[in-house]
Amino acid sequence: MTTPAVSIVVRCRDEAAHLGGVLDGVLSQAGAPPYEVLAIDSGSRDGTLALLGRYPVRVERLRPEAFTWGRALNLGARLAHGEIVVYLSAHCRPLSGSWLATLVAPLAEPAVVATFGRQVPIPGVNPIEAIAQARLFPAAPPAGVCFSNANAAVRRAAVLVHPFDEDVPAAEDHLWACQVDGPERIVYVPAAAVAHSHPMTLREWCFRFYINGLAGEYARRRCGIDMPWDSHEPSSSTGSRTRSFLRLAATLARGREVRALARLPAYAFARTVWYTRGVREGARRYGSSGRG
Repeated sequence: MTTPAVSIVVRCRDEAAHLGGVLDGVLSQAGAPPYEVLAIDSGSRDGTLALLGRYPVRVERLRPEAFTWGRALNLGARLAHGEIVVYLSAHCRPLSGSWLATLVAPLAEPAVVATFGRQVPIPGVNPIEAIAQARLFPAAPPAGVCFSNANAAVRRAAVLVHPFDEDVPAAEDHLWACQVDGPERIVYVPAAAVAHSHPMTLREWCFRFYINGLAGEYARRRCGIDMPWDSHEPSSSTGSRTRSFLRLAATLARGREVRALARLPAYAFARTVWYTRGVREGARRYGSSGRG
């Protein structure tokens, strides 16, 4: 078998509801370098493993108790056969047959160490999240983030030399990107788009905001780095929080997103209470050391 030039690494756990469509999109790519697909599973129990068995995919395991986002990414890079590693979340479906070729094309330039593509919200799934996605992943550069590994390509050698942080609870991609310094650079490729949305549920929001609070404290106290959401989270001021949520409600109302408006109190609760809990737990867990 010809050694692939690209290894597509998909992290998954209980993703049977979405993974089939993602793999169909991945395996129908045209005009791309030779590629393999490697799934890193961390304890799926919903039929994900049976689904993977129906596709030409190499499956490796990471024990659930050992899982972190960064550890899964690093394992994928170590196990990859290609010189370029494409990271793709198990619920990010490529939107075109040229997604892969477009995503890896800028890596032909030696100074480009990584690329990342656009994330397009799935219509009707989560209008609240879609507002942020439009800002973070616009149709034309610049992006609102410096990097995202939900839909990204990196040089394998770069990850082996500078691995992803395996202890940070979230945003390991942001911490990794902060290591990239001239002449190396990361390129946003909006034409390499995927469909990506998270469910509009209280459970999902509580989890996301809690780990964001934890990660923000980890980054500040252990790495001396601010997380990208720090400037967007409501401050401790009740007035600031109220104005933030009123602006969000007005945007949803203009779009006639009735279902999302009905869920807004749950979102506000999770964003305020669970983010604060994460910050407090992060301060306790990671100590009170300052920057540096």
